[in-house]
Amino acid sequence: MGYLKTLKNKRIAVLGLGVSGLGTVRFLHAHKLAPVLIDSRQQVPTQLWLDSYVPHLEQRFGPLNDADLTSFDLILIGPGLALSTPEVQQAIAAGVEVIGDVELFARINTKPVLAVTGSNGKSTVVSLLAKVLERGGLQIGLGGNIGTAVLDLLALDADAYVLELSSFQLETTSSLAAKSACILNLCEDHMDRYQDMGGYIDAKQRIYQGCELAVFNSEDADTAPLQSNSAERISFALEQGDYHIMMHQGQAYFAFRQQPILPCASSLLPGSHNRLNVLAVMAMCHAFAFDAGVYERALQEFPGLDHRCQYVDTLNGVRYFNDSKATNVGATIAAINGFADEPGRLILIAGGDAKGADLTPLQEPLLNQVAELICLGKDGGAIAALKPGSHLVGDMAEAVRCAKACARDGDIVLLAPACASLDMYVNYMVRGNDFAQQVHEGEA
Repeated sequence: MGYLKTLKNKRIAVLGLGVSGLGTVRFLHAHKLAPVLIDSRQQVPTQLWLDSYVPHLEQRFGPLNDADLTSFDLILIGPGLALSTPEVQQAIAAGVEVIGDVELFARINTKPVLAVTGSNGKSTVVSLLAKVLERGGLQIGLGGNIGTAVLDLLALDADAYVLELSSFQLETTSSLAAKSACILNLCEDHMDRYQDMGGYIDAKQRIYQGCELAVFNSEDADTAPLQSNSAERISFALEQGDYHIMMHQGQAYFAFRQQPILPCASSLLPGSHNRLNVLAVMAMCHAFAFDAGVYERALQEFPGLDHRCQYVDTLNGVRYFNDSKATNVGATIAAINGFADEPGRLILIAGGDAKGADLTPLQEPLLNQVAELICLGKDGGAIAALKPGSHLVGDMAEAVRCAKACARDGDIVLLAPACASLDMYVNYMVRGNDFAQQVHEGEA
């Protein structure tokens, strides 16, 4: 941890005291560094912890123009704050270095990193990736944008780290130099933060900086590393990728360059989008040359994650699935396509806060694959307008009642909102739990 020695004489601020910020404070405090704590809020949710464990640290809460950000040598900024924030830009112009917790991690870490970003599927992929690596005999630390704050991982006795990274985290990261780095897919998201799609793509592309193996989706051109990147490249796709699906002995198989690895039936995860996730994991592990048994054991032990096309129940012959994590248009399209080969009609519940995204790509799958569309929330009306005969409702209870009234034996009811949840819920997990509760409401 030689880089920490260089911080001893620097004036450091931690800007933004959410989950990442708190992890940064814990880490710096554990290494006897005393940052100034700054947040634009007058009161932060982590106040009790701060008062209990680091009461000696200076706090500057409230408007950032009162925080004097130009007085620091280094600002460790949380992902919730954009670099374009005027006060942050003033600090950068004054020569202050601004980085995030992932960049601090990268400057200290000496172990291999496997890093994944993308618009959809990140959490499923990194969780399965960690499982495969563990079945391959490695001790793994999993964190970043999922579960454990990235700096907390450094305390683990790990052989390698698997990181889920958001575009916000990547904006301030330049030294990661991952062993394997992957952009799974890209679709419009966080357009309330970026001026255009180009800015969002540029942030995601930072994951490839200095990596050894660049893994990309050959059916999504924006995921391919820029030509200037010298890393080895491996692609994945259902058909036209290095890792792909092929027919072998009458069954669909996960394969590498026309060489079958194991049957797709080995995976417990439903849908073609999850087959794509498995292929991404295999591509990420390319350098490890695991045998098929490693993948098979991991897949048999991995039923998927909560709120991600999660099976809820079958009632009166109708199957219910909770994909509340589908918080953007691309995720919902992937969920709809994932059920394309399933028998029965598809009834979709969607809506919430679209975060300024273009909803029109939803129209084709809604018209062609969705039998009944039920919409709610801030942008529910805009989604309902994409399909004639849609149902607009006031809350989740009414949405599920409507779905039950529409459904018949053999149908599928899918919650895949294409929107964030914050207009109606604390987070997508609470939304998904409400859906599951309403599904069981009134059932014997």
